[in-house]
Amino acid sequence: MSVSVDRDFARFGGKSYAINKINSVEVRSRHPHGQTAMFIFGLVAVICMLSAVGGGGAGVAVVGIIFAVLAYFAWRKSQIVEYQLFLMTSSSEAQAISSLDGDMIQGLRNRIESAMSGQLA
Repeated sequence: MSVSVDRDFARFGGKSYAINKINSVEVRSRHPHGQTAMFIFGLVAVICMLSAVGGGGAGVAVVGIIFAVLAYFAWRKSQIVEYQLFLMTSSSEAQAISSLDGDMIQGLRNRIESAMSGQLA
């Protein structure tokens, strides 16, 4: 998606917003992947390990290790943060762009705010 900001418009792909119609700019963050899978895999891993220690055998321990690895990867995925740039006008609120790159989103916010205040040439 091509993104550009000048003193008159903020353009996000095929959508343009007039700078003088934007009332405020907001950056939100969200975690698109929940932690449910991590907890389920972790719980199964703990149950398997406790069962293996209690005499369940090596096979149960291997299954526990597999679920522990799955829990780790689910945890890593749950740490992903998606940043969203919202533009508010008097008539509505619109999500202009989302990205995993928080610095890029913050840079866009700064450029739009500079254009709104007349500081962007």
